[in-house]
Amino acid sequence: MKRIFLLTLAVLLFLTGCATTRHRLSPQANVDLKTANVYYSQQNVEEALKYYNRVLQDNPDHALALRRVADIYLYYGEQNPDKSLEYNKMAYEYYDRAIKIMEKYEKPTEDELAAIRDMKKRKLSAWTRVYNKGIEELNAGNTQQAIKIFEQAAEMDPTELKPLNMLVNIYQNELKDMEKAGEYLFKLYEQNPENVEVIMNLGAYYYNKQDFEKAIPLFEKVKEKEPTNIKNLLVLTDCYYASGQYDKAKNNIQLALIIEPRNTDALATAYDIAVKMDDDEAALNYLKQLLDIKEDDIYYENIVILLNSMERWEELANYAQKWHKFDETNKMPVQFVILAAQKMKNKALETEYTNILKQMK
Repeated sequence: MKRIFLLTLAVLLFLTGCATTRHRLSPQANVDLKTANVYYSQQNVEEALKYYNRVLQDNPDHALALRRVADIYLYYGEQNPDKSLEYNKMAYEYYDRAIKIMEKYEKPTEDELAAIRDMKKRKLSAWTRVYNKGIEELNAGNTQQAIKIFEQAAEMDPTELKPLNMLVNIYQNELKDMEKAGEYLFKLYEQNPENVEVIMNLGAYYYNKQDFEKAIPLFEKVKEKEPTNIKNLLVLTDCYYASGQYDKAKNNIQLALIIEPRNTDALATAYDIAVKMDDDEAALNYLKQLLDIKEDDIYYENIVILLNSMERWEELANYAQKWHKFDETNKMPVQFVILAAQKMKNKALETEYTNILKQMK
Protein backbone atom coordinates (compact mmCIF):
# COMPACT_ATOMS: atom_id res chain seq x y z
CA MET A 1 0.00 0.00 0.00
CA LYS A 2 2.92 2.35 0.66
CA ARG A 3 3.79 2.22 -3.05
CA ILE A 4 0.28 3.36 -3.97
CA PHE A 5 0.40 6.21 -1.50
CA LEU A 6 3.82 7.38 -2.66
CA LEU A 7 2.59 7.56 -6.23
CA THR A 8 -0.64 9.40 -5.52
CA LEU A 9 -0.05 11.56 -2.48
CA ALA A 10 1.76 14.24 -4.49
CA VAL A 11 -1.43 15.30 -6.27
CA LEU A 12 -3.77 14.67 -3.38
CA LEU A 13 -3.74 18.20 -2.01
CA PHE A 14 -4.12 19.75 -5.45
CA LEU A 15 -7.09 17.60 -6.38
CA THR A 16 -8.67 18.21 -3.00
CA GLY A 17 -8.34 21.92 -3.65
CA CYS A 18 -10.09 21.52 -7.00
CA ALA A 19 -12.88 19.47 -5.47
CA THR A 20 -14.85 22.50 -4.36
CA THR A 21 -14.86 23.89 -7.89
CA ARG A 22 -15.40 20.59 -9.73
CA HIS A 23 -17.84 18.90 -7.32
CA ARG A 24 -20.02 20.54 -4.75
CA LEU A 25 -20.37 18.94 -1.35
CA SER A 26 -22.44 19.67 1.69
CA PRO A 27 -20.56 21.15 4.69
CA GLN A 28 -20.59 17.77 6.43
CA ALA A 29 -19.34 15.99 3.29
CA ASN A 30 -16.48 18.51 3.04
CA VAL A 31 -15.50 17.60 6.57
CA ASP A 32 -15.74 13.90 5.71
CA LEU A 33 -13.51 14.45 2.68
CA LYS A 34 -10.84 16.16 4.72
CA THR A 35 -11.05 13.42 7.34
CA ALA A 36 -10.77 10.74 4.68
CA ASN A 37 -7.71 12.44 3.18
CA VAL A 38 -6.01 12.56 6.57
CA TYR A 39 -6.61 8.85 7.15
CA TYR A 40 -5.49 8.09 3.61
CA SER A 41 -2.24 10.01 4.06
CA GLN A 42 -1.69 8.06 7.28
CA GLN A 43 -2.28 4.80 5.37
CA ASN A 44 -5.28 3.96 7.55
CA VAL A 45 -7.24 2.59 4.62
CA GLU A 46 -10.15 1.16 6.60
CA GLU A 47 -11.07 4.52 8.10
CA ALA A 48 -10.29 6.36 4.87
CA LEU A 49 -12.65 4.06 2.96
CA LYS A 50 -15.43 4.70 5.45
CA TYR A 51 -15.21 8.48 5.06
CA TYR A 52 -14.76 8.44 1.29
CA ASN A 53 -17.94 6.39 1.06
CA ARG A 54 -19.69 9.06 3.13
CA VAL A 55 -18.55 11.63 0.58
CA LEU A 56 -19.94 9.50 -2.23
CA GLN A 57 -23.27 9.24 -0.43
CA ASP A 58 -23.43 13.03 -0.60
CA ASN A 59 -22.14 13.23 -4.20
CA PRO A 60 -21.84 9.91 -6.09
CA ASP A 61 -19.85 11.66 -8.85
CA HIS A 62 -17.08 13.05 -6.64
CA ALA A 63 -14.03 12.06 -8.74
CA LEU A 64 -11.41 12.23 -5.99
CA ALA A 65 -13.45 10.07 -3.62
CA LEU A 66 -14.09 7.58 -6.42
CA ARG A 67 -10.40 7.44 -7.21
CA ARG A 68 -9.38 6.91 -3.60
CA VAL A 69 -11.95 4.16 -3.10
CA ALA A 70 -10.59 2.48 -6.26
CA ASP A 71 -7.02 2.77 -4.93
CA ILE A 72 -8.04 1.16 -1.67
CA TYR A 73 -9.85 -1.73 -3.38
CA LEU A 74 -6.84 -2.26 -5.65
CA TYR A 75 -4.71 -2.49 -2.52
CA TYR A 76 -7.18 -4.90 -0.91
CA GLY A 77 -6.95 -7.04 -4.05
CA GLU A 78 -3.18 -7.27 -3.57
CA GLN A 79 -3.40 -8.10 0.11
CA ASN A 80 -6.30 -10.59 0.05
CA PRO A 81 -5.72 -13.35 -2.55
CA ASP A 82 -8.93 -15.14 -1.60
CA LYS A 83 -11.00 -12.06 -2.40
CA SER A 84 -8.79 -10.60 -5.13
CA LEU A 85 -11.41 -11.15 -7.80
CA GLU A 86 -14.06 -9.21 -5.92
CA TYR A 87 -11.77 -6.33 -4.93
CA ASN A 88 -10.17 -5.92 -8.36
CA LYS A 89 -13.58 -5.81 -10.00
CA MET A 90 -14.64 -3.08 -7.61
CA ALA A 91 -11.40 -1.18 -8.19
CA TYR A 92 -12.00 -1.37 -11.94
CA GLU A 93 -15.55 -0.05 -11.60
CA TYR A 94 -14.56 2.89 -9.40
CA TYR A 95 -11.64 3.86 -11.65
CA ASP A 96 -13.93 3.66 -14.64
CA ARG A 97 -16.47 6.01 -13.03
CA ALA A 98 -13.80 8.49 -11.95
CA ILE A 99 -12.16 8.53 -15.39
CA LYS A 100 -15.45 9.15 -17.20
CA ILE A 101 -16.26 12.04 -14.89
CA MET A 102 -12.84 13.68 -15.15
CA GLU A 103 -12.70 13.28 -18.93
CA LYS A 104 -15.75 15.56 -19.12
CA TYR A 105 -13.97 18.40 -17.33
CA GLU A 106 -13.72 21.61 -19.30
CA LYS A 107 -10.13 22.77 -19.60
CA PRO A 108 -8.58 20.07 -17.40
CA THR A 109 -5.34 20.98 -15.67
CA GLU A 110 -2.07 19.12 -16.25
CA ASP A 111 -2.45 17.47 -12.84
CA GLU A 112 -5.94 16.33 -13.68
CA LEU A 113 -4.76 14.91 -17.00
CA ALA A 114 -1.94 13.15 -15.17
CA ALA A 115 -4.49 11.75 -12.70
CA ILE A 116 -6.59 10.39 -15.59
CA ARG A 117 -3.54 8.71 -17.15
CA ASP A 118 -2.61 7.17 -13.80
CA MET A 119 -6.13 5.84 -13.25
CA LYS A 120 -6.22 4.30 -16.71
CA LYS A 121 -3.04 2.37 -15.90
CA ARG A 122 -4.51 1.19 -12.60
CA LYS A 123 -7.81 0.33 -14.21
CA LEU A 124 -5.95 -1.87 -16.72
CA SER A 125 -4.01 -3.44 -13.87
CA ALA A 126 -7.26 -4.31 -12.06
CA TRP A 127 -8.72 -5.84 -15.24
CA THR A 128 -5.55 -7.82 -15.92
CA ARG A 129 -5.67 -9.29 -12.44
CA VAL A 130 -9.24 -10.46 -13.01
CA TYR A 131 -8.29 -12.02 -16.35
CA ASN A 132 -5.20 -13.69 -14.88
CA LYS A 133 -7.37 -15.16 -12.13
CA GLY A 134 -9.35 -16.87 -14.87
CA ILE A 135 -6.14 -18.29 -16.35
CA GLU A 136 -5.14 -19.50 -12.89
CA GLU A 137 -8.47 -21.29 -12.39
CA LEU A 138 -8.30 -22.83 -15.85
CA ASN A 139 -4.78 -24.14 -15.28
CA ALA A 140 -5.95 -25.59 -11.97
CA GLY A 141 -8.65 -27.55 -13.77
CA ASN A 142 -11.51 -25.40 -12.50
CA THR A 143 -13.08 -24.90 -15.90
CA GLN A 144 -16.51 -23.69 -14.82
CA GLN A 145 -15.02 -21.11 -12.45
CA ALA A 146 -12.68 -19.97 -15.20
CA ILE A 147 -15.65 -19.54 -17.54
CA LYS A 148 -17.40 -17.29 -15.02
CA ILE A 149 -14.31 -15.14 -14.59
CA PHE A 150 -13.67 -14.80 -18.32
CA GLU A 151 -17.31 -13.81 -18.79
CA GLN A 152 -16.87 -11.16 -16.10
CA ALA A 153 -13.65 -9.90 -17.69
CA ALA A 154 -15.36 -9.67 -21.09
CA GLU A 155 -18.26 -7.74 -19.56
CA MET A 156 -15.90 -5.37 -17.75
CA ASP A 157 -14.07 -4.41 -20.96
CA PRO A 158 -15.88 -5.42 -24.16
CA THR A 159 -12.97 -4.15 -26.28
CA GLU A 160 -10.64 -6.84 -24.93
CA LEU A 161 -10.45 -9.91 -27.18
CA LYS A 162 -8.57 -12.19 -24.78
CA PRO A 163 -11.39 -13.37 -22.48
CA LEU A 164 -13.74 -14.08 -25.38
CA ASN A 165 -10.97 -15.96 -27.16
CA MET A 166 -10.42 -18.03 -24.03
CA LEU A 167 -14.15 -18.81 -23.85
CA VAL A 168 -14.14 -19.88 -27.50
CA ASN A 169 -11.13 -22.10 -26.84
CA ILE A 170 -12.72 -23.70 -23.76
CA TYR A 171 -16.04 -24.47 -25.42
CA GLN A 172 -14.47 -25.55 -28.69
CA ASN A 173 -11.52 -27.63 -27.55
CA GLU A 174 -12.25 -28.70 -23.98
CA LEU A 175 -16.04 -28.91 -23.67
CA LYS A 176 -16.67 -29.68 -27.39
CA ASP A 177 -19.70 -27.39 -27.34
CA MET A 178 -19.54 -25.87 -30.81
CA GLU A 179 -22.80 -23.97 -30.48
CA LYS A 180 -21.59 -22.16 -27.39
CA ALA A 181 -18.24 -21.50 -29.03
CA GLY A 182 -20.15 -20.01 -31.95
CA GLU A 183 -21.99 -17.64 -29.62
CA TYR A 184 -18.73 -16.20 -28.36
CA LEU A 185 -17.23 -16.06 -31.84
CA PHE A 186 -20.21 -13.98 -32.91
CA LYS A 187 -19.78 -11.70 -29.88
CA LEU A 188 -16.17 -11.22 -30.86
CA TYR A 189 -17.26 -10.30 -34.35
CA GLU A 190 -19.92 -7.87 -33.13
CA GLN A 191 -17.36 -6.02 -31.04
CA ASN A 192 -14.51 -6.26 -33.56
CA PRO A 193 -16.08 -6.46 -37.04
CA GLU A 194 -12.93 -5.25 -38.80
CA ASN A 195 -10.43 -7.57 -37.09
CA VAL A 196 -9.20 -10.07 -39.70
CA GLU A 197 -8.48 -12.85 -37.20
CA VAL A 198 -11.94 -12.48 -35.67
CA ILE A 199 -13.62 -12.51 -39.10
CA MET A 200 -11.71 -15.62 -40.19
CA ASN A 201 -12.47 -17.49 -36.97
CA LEU A 202 -16.19 -16.85 -37.32
CA GLY A 203 -15.99 -17.83 -40.98
CA ALA A 204 -14.22 -21.06 -40.00
CA TYR A 205 -17.01 -21.79 -37.51
CA TYR A 206 -19.63 -21.54 -40.25
CA TYR A 207 -17.38 -23.45 -42.66
CA ASN A 208 -17.09 -26.35 -40.23
CA LYS A 209 -20.88 -26.35 -39.92
CA GLN A 210 -21.02 -26.42 -43.74
CA ASP A 211 -23.02 -23.21 -43.63
CA PHE A 212 -21.24 -21.79 -46.67
CA GLU A 213 -23.87 -19.11 -47.24
CA LYS A 214 -22.75 -17.42 -44.00
CA ALA A 215 -19.07 -18.32 -44.31
CA ILE A 216 -18.48 -16.91 -47.80
CA PRO A 217 -19.29 -13.22 -47.06
CA LEU A 218 -16.89 -13.31 -44.11
CA PHE A 219 -14.00 -14.72 -46.14
CA GLU A 220 -14.81 -12.28 -48.95
CA LYS A 221 -14.53 -9.47 -46.41
CA VAL A 222 -11.07 -10.68 -45.47
CA LYS A 223 -10.18 -10.91 -49.15
CA GLU A 224 -11.02 -7.21 -49.53
CA LYS A 225 -8.82 -6.32 -46.57
CA GLU A 226 -5.96 -8.72 -47.30
CA PRO A 227 -6.09 -9.83 -50.95
CA THR A 228 -2.81 -11.77 -50.64
CA ASN A 229 -3.87 -13.78 -47.58
CA ILE A 230 -3.27 -17.31 -48.91
CA LYS A 231 -5.00 -19.08 -46.04
CA ASN A 232 -8.13 -17.03 -46.62
CA LEU A 233 -8.08 -17.55 -50.39
CA LEU A 234 -7.79 -21.31 -49.91
CA VAL A 235 -10.68 -21.59 -47.48
CA LEU A 236 -12.82 -19.23 -49.58
CA THR A 237 -12.09 -21.46 -52.58
CA ASP A 238 -13.16 -24.50 -50.54
CA CYS A 239 -16.44 -22.75 -49.69
CA TYR A 240 -17.20 -22.02 -53.32
CA TYR A 241 -16.17 -25.55 -54.32
CA ALA A 242 -18.29 -27.19 -51.63
CA SER A 243 -21.31 -25.08 -52.61
CA GLY A 244 -20.91 -25.95 -56.30
CA GLN A 245 -19.75 -22.50 -57.41
CA TYR A 246 -16.85 -23.80 -59.47
CA ASP A 247 -16.21 -20.69 -61.56
CA LYS A 248 -15.70 -18.58 -58.43
CA ALA A 249 -13.61 -21.34 -56.91
CA LYS A 250 -11.44 -21.37 -60.01
CA ASN A 251 -10.95 -17.59 -59.96
CA ASN A 252 -9.91 -17.62 -56.29
CA ILE A 253 -7.47 -20.48 -56.61
CA GLN A 254 -5.83 -18.84 -59.60
CA LEU A 255 -5.26 -15.74 -57.47
CA ALA A 256 -3.67 -17.94 -54.81
CA LEU A 257 -1.36 -19.53 -57.37
CA ILE A 258 -0.26 -16.14 -58.68
CA ILE A 259 0.86 -15.32 -55.13
CA GLU A 260 2.37 -18.76 -54.35
CA PRO A 261 2.82 -20.79 -57.58
CA ARG A 262 4.31 -23.80 -55.75
CA ASN A 263 1.77 -24.00 -52.94
CA THR A 264 0.82 -27.68 -52.96
CA ASP A 265 -2.54 -27.13 -51.21
CA ALA A 266 -3.50 -24.58 -53.86
CA LEU A 267 -2.33 -26.83 -56.70
CA ALA A 268 -4.24 -29.82 -55.32
CA THR A 269 -7.38 -27.70 -54.96
CA ALA A 270 -6.93 -26.33 -58.48
CA TYR A 271 -6.70 -29.93 -59.73
CA ASP A 272 -9.95 -30.89 -57.96
CA ILE A 273 -11.72 -27.87 -59.48
CA ALA A 274 -10.44 -28.71 -62.97
CA VAL A 275 -11.74 -32.28 -62.61
CA LYS A 276 -15.16 -30.98 -61.55
CA MET A 277 -15.22 -28.64 -64.53
CA ASP A 278 -14.14 -31.47 -66.92
CA ASP A 279 -11.02 -29.52 -67.85
CA ASP A 280 -8.61 -32.41 -68.44
CA GLU A 281 -5.82 -30.22 -69.77
CA ALA A 282 -5.83 -27.99 -66.68
CA ALA A 283 -6.09 -31.00 -64.37
CA LEU A 284 -3.08 -32.60 -66.07
CA ASN A 285 -1.10 -29.37 -65.82
CA TYR A 286 -1.71 -29.08 -62.07
CA LEU A 287 -0.75 -32.72 -61.51
CA LYS A 288 2.51 -32.21 -63.39
CA GLN A 289 3.31 -29.18 -61.22
CA LEU A 290 2.62 -31.19 -58.07
CA LEU A 291 4.84 -34.00 -59.35
CA ASP A 292 7.59 -31.49 -60.09
CA ILE A 293 7.52 -30.36 -56.47
CA LYS A 294 7.47 -33.87 -55.00
CA GLU A 295 7.29 -37.32 -56.57
CA ASP A 296 4.39 -39.33 -55.23
CA ASP A 297 2.57 -42.47 -56.34
CA ILE A 298 -0.81 -40.70 -56.27
CA TYR A 299 0.35 -37.99 -58.67
CA TYR A 300 1.81 -40.54 -61.08
CA GLU A 301 -1.31 -42.66 -60.92
CA ASN A 302 -3.67 -39.75 -61.63
CA ILE A 303 -1.45 -38.50 -64.47
CA VAL A 304 -1.30 -41.84 -66.26
CA ILE A 305 -5.03 -42.48 -65.81
CA LEU A 306 -5.77 -39.04 -67.22
CA LEU A 307 -3.35 -39.49 -70.14
CA ASN A 308 -4.94 -42.85 -70.88
CA SER A 309 -8.41 -41.28 -71.01
CA MET A 310 -7.02 -38.54 -73.28
CA GLU A 311 -5.35 -41.21 -75.49
CA ARG A 312 -1.99 -39.46 -75.34
CA TRP A 313 0.01 -42.66 -75.69
CA GLU A 314 3.51 -41.25 -76.00
CA GLU A 315 3.15 -39.15 -72.86
CA LEU A 316 1.49 -42.07 -71.12
CA ALA A 317 4.48 -44.30 -71.90
CA ASN A 318 6.88 -41.58 -70.71
CA TYR A 319 5.19 -40.95 -67.37
CA ALA A 320 4.48 -44.63 -66.73
CA GLN A 321 8.21 -45.36 -67.18
CA LYS A 322 9.11 -42.55 -64.79
CA TRP A 323 6.63 -43.97 -62.33
CA HIS A 324 8.18 -47.42 -62.63
CA LYS A 325 11.64 -45.99 -61.88
CA PHE A 326 10.17 -44.25 -58.82
CA ASP A 327 8.34 -47.35 -57.57
CA GLU A 328 9.69 -50.64 -59.00
CA THR A 329 7.39 -52.74 -56.82
CA ASN A 330 4.17 -51.44 -58.36
CA LYS A 331 2.77 -53.40 -61.34
CA MET A 332 0.41 -50.62 -62.47
CA PRO A 333 3.01 -48.37 -64.16
CA VAL A 334 4.45 -51.39 -65.99
CA GLN A 335 0.98 -52.35 -67.24
CA PHE A 336 0.40 -48.79 -68.48
CA VAL A 337 3.72 -48.83 -70.37
CA ILE A 338 2.66 -52.06 -72.08
CA LEU A 339 -0.73 -50.55 -72.95
CA ALA A 340 0.85 -47.41 -74.39
CA ALA A 341 3.39 -49.47 -76.35
CA GLN A 342 0.59 -51.54 -77.87
CA LYS A 343 -1.33 -48.41 -78.88
CA MET A 344 1.83 -46.95 -80.48
CA LYS A 345 2.67 -50.36 -82.01
CA ASN A 346 6.08 -50.17 -80.32
CA LYS A 347 6.91 -53.88 -80.16
CA ALA A 348 10.33 -53.42 -78.54
CA LEU A 349 8.93 -51.37 -75.66
CA GLU A 350 6.03 -53.77 -75.24
CA THR A 351 8.37 -56.77 -75.07
CA GLU A 352 10.75 -55.06 -72.63
CA TYR A 353 8.02 -54.22 -70.12
CA THR A 354 6.19 -57.51 -70.61
CA ASN A 355 9.35 -59.25 -69.46
CA ILE A 356 9.61 -56.84 -66.49
CA LEU A 357 6.03 -57.66 -65.54
CA LYS A 358 6.74 -61.41 -65.66
CA GLN A 359 9.63 -60.98 -63.26
CA MET A 360 7.55 -59.07 -60.72
CA LYS A 361 6.02 -61.00 -57.87
